[in-house]
Amino acid sequence: MAKKIQYFWSTWPAASQQRLFKLVLVGLSVLFFFVFVGTYLFTGTLKQQIGASKEQYVRVIPIVQDIKALRAQQGDLAHLPVDEAIWIIIDDLLIEENLVSIRTTRFNEDETGIQVTLNKLSLTKLTGLLHDLRDRASLQTPDCALTRNPDDPRLADVHLVLAR
Repeated sequence: MAKKIQYFWSTWPAASQQRLFKLVLVGLSVLFFFVFVGTYLFTGTLKQQIGASKEQYVRVIPIVQDIKALRAQQGDLAHLPVDEAIWIIIDDLLIEENLVSIRTTRFNEDETGIQVTLNKLSLTKLTGLLHDLRDRASLQTPDCALTRNPDDPRLADVHLVLAR
């Protein structure tokens, strides 16, 4: 014969059991109400913050673009020819031993640039090179190939076509 499960309220009078279940129902209803209201208020606040961030972004982006354009125009090597600027940057960064080739090339029908190939560059030297090419010499990179060095996989080989 199966044993009947005995709950703690089973021995209470019927009126007390009804009061308990009504209180549990009301308590759960209040709990769900507060969770719902809290969640609604939280998402409303997030929507306001996202909207404010979007408005700020729309106001700031033209200023950032102007700063980038001005910085590119104010490079100390921007007035020099492309090949001279590249040689100065290579000398300043002390990466002459990594230089494989540097030559003039044509990358469009009417545009010429300088083709530079460097081997065994560390990440810090590579980012320094790219930073100086952009900020100091105002050079653009219409073509770029970055590969892992076969002798030392921690280093990179880079092939750039640079022009203004």
